[in-house]
Amino acid sequence: MGNKGLCLTLLISIIALTGCKPDAPVKTTGEAPRPLQTTVWKLTQLDVEGAPAALTDIPQDSHVGFVIFNAQDQSLIGFAGCQQIDGRYSVTGERLTISELVATGTRCHNPRFDRIGDRFMQALREATVYRLGSDDARLELRTGDTLRAVLLYRTPKEFKW
Repeated sequence: MGNKGLCLTLLISIIALTGCKPDAPVKTTGEAPRPLQTTVWKLTQLDVEGAPAALTDIPQDSHVGFVIFNAQDQSLIGFAGCQQIDGRYSVTGERLTISELVATGTRCHNPRFDRIGDRFMQALREATVYRLGSDDARLELRTGDTLRAVLLYRTPKEFKW
């Protein structure tokens, strides 16, 4: 399946999971509050080097990482690098546990994107706490007090990430 077919399949999956219509208005960061679940969270900063202070900005036009936490069955889907990810999660208060996380498909064959994808998977696996920003448009994934990744609420334009 080509990139367009994969993107179309993913978009249809997202629409089915979120219950949104493709022609729904596009929201941007800072608008109505969004819950952790059933929201598209796009990776914007990542602990790329493994040092807590080394959060690296991810280009906003990149599809290198995003995740959706499905509220109905506590599953998650998304992308890490060029690979689709699937897994399970549970939430108790601000505690977050992600399990059974797997990546499918081929790697990017671009060392930077592969490295970001690998680190994003690691940040998801190691997450123990999540925090939403005051406007609920910013999601922080933490391991204890250490910030591992920052994701922003984003509704993509049709067929674009």
